[in-house]
Amino acid sequence: MDANTPLPHLGGLTATEFLRDYWQKKPLLVRNAFPELAFRLNEEDLMELAQEEGVEARIVLEKGKTPWELRRGPFDAKAFKQLPATHWTLLVQAVDHYLPALADYLEHFSFLPAWRIDDIMISYAVEGGSVGPHFDQYDVFLVQGFGQRRWQLGQHCDDESPRVAGTPLRILQDMDTHFDETVNPGDLLYVPPGMAHNGVALNPCTTYSIGLRAPALAHMLERVVDAALEAAGSNQLFADTGRTATTQPGALTDADLEALRAQVLTLLDDRETLRHALAPFLSEPKYDDYEPQGEELSLEEIREALANGAKLRRDPASRCLYTLQDGQVHELFINGQKEWYPPELTAFVALLADHRLLDAGQLAPWLEGDEALQWLADQMASGFWFLDADE
Repeated sequence: MDANTPLPHLGGLTATEFLRDYWQKKPLLVRNAFPELAFRLNEEDLMELAQEEGVEARIVLEKGKTPWELRRGPFDAKAFKQLPATHWTLLVQAVDHYLPALADYLEHFSFLPAWRIDDIMISYAVEGGSVGPHFDQYDVFLVQGFGQRRWQLGQHCDDESPRVAGTPLRILQDMDTHFDETVNPGDLLYVPPGMAHNGVALNPCTTYSIGLRAPALAHMLERVVDAALEAAGSNQLFADTGRTATTQPGALTDADLEALRAQVLTLLDDRETLRHALAPFLSEPKYDDYEPQGEELSLEEIREALANGAKLRRDPASRCLYTLQDGQVHELFINGQKEWYPPELTAFVALLADHRLLDAGQLAPWLEGDEALQWLADQMASGFWFLDADE
């Protein structure tokens, strides 16, 4: 994606302009950004998915047994029939994992690194349905499906902001509203992290929430420290050549602290250590127990399917990233594990990792010989990519 090309789904802003003026700074409302997405799924589809074992689903009732009652799935059909006529919301996480074609919409946000993308959650709300005024610690793009929702945005919040007691939801006690708009099918609303927001369904409606990952710095530090300890071993000791005599032998002086700090940080301030620690961490799948299911195909079967119009699709539940060295692909990581590839296929690896969906034309340079295709076939057998003939 060209960073300086106007993007209709960002209201004509370029990626550069959006990141400079809006990203993590202020909200953006774009009317009719994704009209084709508005009626992609209906409430029956979402309710069926919420009944599947392993699918992360929740129901929020504003006026349940307790205020803002939270129920967790999986649910059964009876659970939905017993809900009141108004003021409840069904939320289903990672719907793009189960509907691969939905993941294609994430291509519209490829000006952000793939490791920053979390998933697409879809909510269905009846009239008055809401999850209450709250804030998230990550960026989110909200696309309105069918129906209408009233969105109000407020102040910047943090963990010290007063919240409603007696509910596991992060519902704010007060919201200083400075944005109040009704969104219609296809409209997009970007909300920066920490900004209070409240969406109330004006009629039965769906909302697609494209959430961004914000890995906890403490978790990343833990991985980096482990990698630094592994690299340094137990033989690298503190050194203080040039030390001057002390008159306070019982003191830990500022000079000592500075020397200790500098040498400890030297262990962490190493690009290879960071890469070794963070690339596997940032490529781990959303769900720890996820295991992709692959299919073994011959090279001719792959060639024939692509020639007949099938497309190569990346497994939407798998996370894939590569590291760079001197501007070239250095290492490939999928679902937290380093994947081998022939050194001469670096451009092919980058093509696959940079796109969620590829057709025969895009893959043509790599279909003539067997080496790239054999490596791809092995990856498909592992479940990381698959052929999709039904668009």
